[in-house]
This record gives sequence, C-alpha cells and structure tokens, in this order.
Amino acid sequence: MSRAILDATLSKNTIFGVNNSTTSTNAIDLGAVLPFPVTEGFTAQIVTTAATNAANNKNVNITVQHSNVNTAANFTNLVKAALTITEVATGYAASTANVALPPNTKQFVRLICQTENAGGNPNDGTATLRLAF
Repeated sequence: MSRAILDATLSKNTIFGVNNSTTSTNAIDLGAVLPFPVTEGFTAQIVTTAATNAANNKNVNITVQHSNVNTAANFTNLVKAALTITEVATGYAASTANVALPPNTKQFVRLICQTENAGGNPNDGTATLRLAF
C-alpha cells in the first residue's frame, strides 16, 4: 500500500558528516513495544538536500536502522543502503526515496549516514527521515 500523508511530528534530520564519518538522525518512536512489534507496513521517506561541498567522487550511504530501545548502541540495520548519494567533484543534487518498512520493524527507527573514506566534506547537505501514513 502506498502512503501519501506525512506526519510533521514524525520527522528527524541530520547533516552529512565529513570524510570517513557517520552521522545519524534522532530516533522516531513508532509507539510499538515488545512483545508487539509494528504489524502494519509504513513508508519511510528519505529526503536529502542538494549540497555544494563535495570532493573526490565518494558516496554518502544512508541506511534505515531500528531498535527496541532508543540507545545508539542498540540500533541495527533494517533497510541496508536505502539511498546512496553519489558525490561528484562539485556537489550533488537533492533526492527523495520512499522505502517500505517491514511489518517486524521495532519501536524506534532512525537514519544513519556514512560518508566514504576520502569523501570530501558534504556537511552542507542534510538527510531527513519522515514517516508517511
């Protein structure tokens, strides 16, 4: 099922990190607690801004993660490489990707953004995770 209504309160963002670094959004609480993981499929929308600070043609890989508790060490990949921002010598364009979250998604979801080694400095760009209903 395709979702089209975005919930403004269920939106988190982060800037991209510099060369060989990782940044993440704060978690979105889906409100489902054990032993009842989310049973309905949600659409996660990943939106990135255009940016001009880029170099060395390296990528920013964006992954959706989930966890039963809102502690950074407990997050695991839910949707691997949901979106890759391909950098060029001068910058990269804005992008949007819609990803279906599986029915067994745990209570908290977030994005993790990994800038490849020698990836320049794309930190004038952001990634936003939004949930659609």
